Amino acid sequence: MRSMVIDMRDDSRQSYSMTKSMAYSLAGFAGVPRLFQRTFLRDGISVLMYHAFTREPLAVPDWCFVQERSFEEQMAYLKNHCHVIPLKEVPSLTRENSGPPKVALTFDDGFQSNYDIAWPILKNLGFPATIFLATDFIGSDDTIWFCRVNEALSKTPLTTLEWDGITYDLSTQRSRAEAHAAIQDRLKIHQHSQLLAKARQLIQILGDRPEKPIPPGSPYRMLGAAEVREMAASGLVDFGAHTCSHAILSGLSKPEREREITESLAVVERLTGSPCTLFAFPNGRVRDFGPYDVEVLEGKQITVAVTTVDGPNDQATSVLEMRRYGIGSDTSMALFKLLTHHVLWAVRK
Repeated sequence: MRSMVIDMRDDSRQSYSMTKSMAYSLAGFAGVPRLFQRTFLRDGISVLMYHAFTREPLAVPDWCFVQERSFEEQMAYLKNHCHVIPLKEVPSLTRENSGPPKVALTFDDGFQSNYDIAWPILKNLGFPATIFLATDFIGSDDTIWFCRVNEALSKTPLTTLEWDGITYDLSTQRSRAEAHAAIQDRLKIHQHSQLLAKARQLIQILGDRPEKPIPPGSPYRMLGAAEVREMAASGLVDFGAHTCSHAILSGLSKPEREREITESLAVVERLTGSPCTLFAFPNGRVRDFGPYDVEVLEGKQITVAVTTVDGPNDQATSVLEMRRYGIGSDTSMALFKLLTHHVLWAVRK
């Protein structure tokens, strides 16, 4: 058995982490990110990607779950230093480089916390946003597989997990979070039906029920139809499709890919009463979708589709492969600024 134990006491690793953290803090405090964008990337529009929110940290931290106070702080920064625009307007504004930096806000999957936590903040600030729905889960007691794995890991009495040829340390909160991230990566290499089967097996090994109802109030709960309609009626929130089952498209047959796309578009249209012209690729890396999927979107008159490939959006960016910066539970305020203003993307380029 291979071991997934990581020694976090390693001096060189700690030193690197501290140095990086200090660099982020100094850059953010000095206002360097805004100056960088004004000087080098005035026409690069940022699209930020969120998922779910919590008022208190999860028992096993997951990158997708951002704490409410962090989100409030990030939105306050955008209010003071940026112009928040609807995602649907990004393509038409890439030539406009006057005024403050432009930012669009997106939320993937369709978690209930988008309504309970994010929506009041967005409404108070008058910020437009786009929520992409994995439509099989909307109005149900079900949730996406990685949430069930997270909950099972948070409740299991096991301190060591042997699964799929690997031994995972579950003795601490940190080791459980590291195991959760590693397990997600390992599951994503499988075709969707196999992924779900392996996830169910894992959840049972951890001592949980893989298909139990997700109750109201759970951080893993998905949006209901009433909340979708209310936010859509406000005029501030646009809704897009994120497939039906949240399957990674590249692992499916062409008929399956087309069905995932077209049926999710139809459900969003039924829920909102308006044509669905926005789409987000599940997982969203370059290898997770392909030309066939883009062709299907073109045939459905999709005007904007987003990936998880990071970087600014300008005149050269395909409107059906737009870039986004992921904002997660570990995104400090300094890192948020470096992402929003394209500094980290430029450094890595």
